[in-house]
Amino acid sequence: MNPDDPRYMPTGQLYAAISATGAPCADPANTALFFEPDASARDGGESKSAKKFRERSARVLCAGCPARELCLELALREEPTAGIWGGLTAAEIRLYQEKAA
Repeated sequence: MNPDDPRYMPTGQLYAAISATGAPCADPANTALFFEPDASARDGGESKSAKKFRERSARVLCAGCPARELCLELALREEPTAGIWGGLTAAEIRLYQEKAA
């Protein structure tokens, strides 16, 4: 067992390791790319094309992120319902988990 393998890290250690990397999702200028705007807002949220562009932009940032593997492991544990995690949407993470089960 390799203690640096994210699969064996305690969840708290995963959070700390992600924070220490300077992941692009932690930059306030990028945070909005990783999560959908509030759909209950007066404007009704985002259009399909805006969502596609936002998610594509987040995936580009994830592709070069030093915390990508850590983030994906965290997402597999936390089972998010929204956002981009390790380059995958919450729906893609659920699908991955269903196939692995």
